[in-house]
Amino acid sequence: MARAIKMGPSIIFEKKGKTAYVILNRPEYNNAINLEMRQGLCDAWKEIEQDPDIWSVIVTGGERVFSTGQDVIELAEFKKKQPTADLPLNDLNTFGANVGKPVIAAISGYCLGFGFLLTMVAGDIRIASHTAEFGMPEVKIGVPPSLGIPAYVAKCFPPAVAMELFILGNNITAEHAFRLGYVNKVVAPEDLLQTAEAYAERINSFSPLIVKNIKEVFKKITDPDPGAIALSNAMCLLGRHSEDYIEGPLAFREKRKPEWKGR
Repeated sequence: MARAIKMGPSIIFEKKGKTAYVILNRPEYNNAINLEMRQGLCDAWKEIEQDPDIWSVIVTGGERVFSTGQDVIELAEFKKKQPTADLPLNDLNTFGANVGKPVIAAISGYCLGFGFLLTMVAGDIRIASHTAEFGMPEVKIGVPPSLGIPAYVAKCFPPAVAMELFILGNNITAEHAFRLGYVNKVVAPEDLLQTAEAYAERINSFSPLIVKNIKEVFKKITDPDPGAIALSNAMCLLGRHSEDYIEGPLAFREKRKPEWKGR
């Protein structure tokens, strides 16, 4: 029997057997991540960590879209009031950095920006549909990547691919991500959840203590260097003091081409 809990309107939390489902639920906004969704994610991770009967997690946005990233409209409004401040709950823990249980990311459609980060930080296993596209479009709207995103991308992708994601704002397909080793399997959209559940069922057949220990060791070995994250965040802070940082989200909100000044 499934137990469904809404972590606010934008996150649905369900528990089926030993598997928890974290479902991004702003379909009318392509699951753009706003403050309400960040709070819902925090609540979901807390519930998962506190429940000893949860042995695996599936995070998804559904068959159509995973997430187009940061809610830029909300960001533009926030910047009007606090131009250089960080958004509330803009923290790696919000995106699952401290989740001790194995997380399967089931990804379909656009997986961009903070949505992409969520699959990097939380995802231990990544299943993508043929429609999935991964990207970091921040450069297009003049927003410096925060939360050490460059360090995570550099961990997951070869340097040339990482630079293409960042300085060109290009997306990569599910098949390309599979060839690069970022996703474990590519399936049809209608098979996405079923495939993720098969992985979860396999995980649930093992000792949760041993699986958790393996994840903890693996994260310590593979997580980005703290110095790289600190440098990335320092560069992001400098970018927040630029005129371009104000202009980019404002132009997006007003549906016009940004007028970059390079300062």
